[in-house]
Amino acid sequence: MFWWRRRKAAAGKWIVVVSRVRPLDPNGGGRDELRWPEQRDAEHTADSRDAADTIAGRLTAEAGVQQGQRRVKVLFTGH
Repeated sequence: MFWWRRRKAAAGKWIVVVSRVRPLDPNGGGRDELRWPEQRDAEHTADSRDAADTIAGRLTAEAGVQQGQRRVKVLFTGH
């Protein structure tokens, strides 16, 4: 790869989402995010991946996340 074709850092917005973990489908279907997305408790935006990771790291110290009742996701919006 040539130096002028190196991939630059992704410019855009990052979203940190805190959502509730719901139980698995008793019929063996798992968790279908398209038909039945998890309920979001909070959303935070960041301008860089490092900032989003810092926010996510602080949110994982929350008791609900530690007990497995909530999950933290870092998503790139691409805008």
